[in-house]
Formats: sequence, structure tokens, C-alpha cells
Amino acid sequence: MVLAYLSAPIIVEALRKEDFCRTVVGAIEKKGIEVFAPQFLEPASAKDIYTRDVEKVRLSDFLVAEVSSPSLGVGMEIMLAIELVKPILMFMHRQSGPLSKMVSGAPGKVLFIYDRIDDVVDILTSRNLENLIVQKCPVCASEVAEVLDEEVRCVACQFSGHEITV
Repeated sequence: MVLAYLSAPIIVEALRKEDFCRTVVGAIEKKGIEVFAPQFLEPASAKDIYTRDVEKVRLSDFLVAEVSSPSLGVGMEIMLAIELVKPILMFMHRQSGPLSKMVSGAPGKVLFIYDRIDDVVDILTSRNLENLIVQKCPVCASEVAEVLDEEVRCVACQFSGHEITV
């Protein structure tokens, strides 16, 4: 079974994106993909959270990150996914401040800018999330592609002239 890891701010109440998180979990689960969403778990010790979340990122097939607001935990989860060569789908609200250059310059990710939560649902439901790979697109800034029956297609611009290099 495919496992997605949902990364979003948790600690600072004002930065939490609960509507985003609930919507993402619903959209991904409708595709038959299991989602690990620590945002909805009971409180635990810092050590237990670290151990659990690191293990779940390691086990995941891809990571979905809400990056509209800075979060140290989200940054750590993204970095771990990068090190493990896991595809990262980042979502940032259009009215957010600028994205960290460290994050925007990182490999293995695609950044989707959204206005409404429905935009996020449209993106997630129209992609083949079951078969994502880290693959640089020759046309746009995306480094995530979906493997279809007979082609590899960029998840951002939908360019389908990829050759698998991973």
C-alpha cells in the first residue's frame, strides 16, 4: 500500500492549517492511499514524536507539505524526505509571504500555489499519486513526475517527454 506523509505546522495555533490538512487527508484517502497525519494525533513527548515522525517519513512513498508559514518541524520533515529521495508535493497559499530560499532551492520537490482549498483537491485528485518519482522536468521547475502506463509526466506542467533517470 502507498503511504503519504502530511507535513504542516502544528505547534503554533495561528499557523495551523486544519482545513487544509483535513481536505488533503480526504482527497488522498479517496485514491486508496494511506495518509499519516500527525496533526490529528494525541499529544506525546517530544522524543516520541521525533522517533514516530522520522520513522513515518522513512516509510512514506511521498510527502505533502503545507509551506505557507515557516515551521521548523515541516522543514525537518522536508529535509529528511530530500535525503531519502522521496517526492515532495509542496503547497503554498498565494497570499503567503515568500518561501524560504533553502526550501525553494531544494531538490526533489514541486511547489503548487493555491488560492482556494478546492485548488489543492483538484491537484491531488488529478495526479497519479500512487506512482510518483523524483525526476527533474526539462520544461519547468518541478522535480516530481508521475509514472503512467507508458510515459513519465511532470506533475506540475504535465510535460510527458521524460526519460526515466532515477
